[in-house]
Amino acid sequence: MEMKRGIDLNRILRLCIAGLWTLAVLGCENSDSSTTVLEDVENQSEGQSGNQSENNSDSKAGIDPANASEDIKELEIVLRDFEAGYPDFDNFQSAAYQSQTAARGSTFDTWNFPGYGDNEEWLARRVIPDGYAIYGCGSQTTPEYGTPLLENSTQVWYGEFANCDEEPTKAMRGFVHDLCSDATEGWETADSVRQCNKRCKGYLWAEKVYFTSGMVKPALSFPKGEDGKPNLHEPNIVKARDACDNKYFEQWFTDNELNKRSEGTLPLDSLDKTSMGISYDWNNGGFYPLDSVSDKSEFVSVNPDFQNQFGPQSLTIYCPPYNYEYASTQEDNMGMNTASLCASWLLNGGPRVGDAAVSAAMSTNYVGLRHLRNSGFTMVGYAPFKYKKDAAKVFEFTSQGDLWVFIDGVLALDLGGTHLPAGGKVDLKSLASEGHGCHAGDPLEASCEDRVDDKGAWKDGSWHHLHVFYADRSTDGSTLYLKF
Repeated sequence: MEMKRGIDLNRILRLCIAGLWTLAVLGCENSDSSTTVLEDVENQSEGQSGNQSENNSDSKAGIDPANASEDIKELEIVLRDFEAGYPDFDNFQSAAYQSQTAARGSTFDTWNFPGYGDNEEWLARRVIPDGYAIYGCGSQTTPEYGTPLLENSTQVWYGEFANCDEEPTKAMRGFVHDLCSDATEGWETADSVRQCNKRCKGYLWAEKVYFTSGMVKPALSFPKGEDGKPNLHEPNIVKARDACDNKYFEQWFTDNELNKRSEGTLPLDSLDKTSMGISYDWNNGGFYPLDSVSDKSEFVSVNPDFQNQFGPQSLTIYCPPYNYEYASTQEDNMGMNTASLCASWLLNGGPRVGDAAVSAAMSTNYVGLRHLRNSGFTMVGYAPFKYKKDAAKVFEFTSQGDLWVFIDGVLALDLGGTHLPAGGKVDLKSLASEGHGCHAGDPLEASCEDRVDDKGAWKDGSWHHLHVFYADRSTDGSTLYLKF
């Protein structure tokens, strides 16, 4: 696989907007100032990368319980940013499948945007059934390639609703059982039977939630540090099978020429009296750690804590690169129509052309800046924690992208694939009783003597290790909810 990279005026403009918004407004397209800004931003990125490598090599000692927080209050994270056009991202699988069915009565004739109808690899992955049999994602359109998300043995639905208690004048998105109704048994027959009677009273749309399980192997591996102990800060996650456009999975969470790495911490907020976490979804603008945004959710600059990146390359709207039948009626979380923004994005090249998003945002009103973001990244989060038997802790997660949670190097939650927001829980008491992570062959088995009792269960007060792997591979939103 080869990714072409070039510098043109649009790319220079994107870099100006990413790092120096004021200069962009005052005339970044002037050739002299453009060159200066381009050099400054790229040199800054190279310096950041070098410093991070130095700092990283100095911190390979693993956990020091004397200096670690007993509860998870922040995550040590590594972000890897990918340039627009990366073939495992922004594939619009469901729309492509529907474009080939008799119900739509069309093929890829209108998918005439860079990276799609003109791309042999994308076309090969979208062949029915052979391409989807290898790279298909679980969804309501293609459920045979995924796993249904269940809540108390009932299929979970996700959708968009109106006339809500919290936002009476704007739409809200969320799980049907949270916002709309507990009675979804007959929802598959027709929209006319879908009625809301909970926090929201108006129904707009809803779909069943699926995810793609089994994409990764159930155990991590850890390189050895200089002290001979596992380096818990550089875990290796391994692909188990081809699925859901993961052809180049080995590149997602490793450093290579196709991504830019930044390191730092993800602070957690107090969610209730006993829990810390984060809560980002469509309703509040989504999870975009590479960006700095204003109080009005408008893009301002790259996040100064994570400067080694490609800058804003996408718009947080659903804008599939073909003649989408509902394009003219779509609205964002503020109730603003996004049809002209989507049309401008496509006119400038679409989701797989990095400069297209900036060009579209600059050519539209403030709606464009509110949706200009840097998506297309992966994140690895790490934190040690102390198990407290009486606390009865249950970790909770919801994501709109691939999410895998490992405890002591062993898989505890699998929400793989690109999908509608999907949630899951990790009950520490249950893991403790089964001695999770302390079975023969487990990656941290050597340290289990300190963690389990003579019955093989976790000791009260023992230390454990959380690793979270997350991939944001689509531009139409980024939901991430973590509760510890």
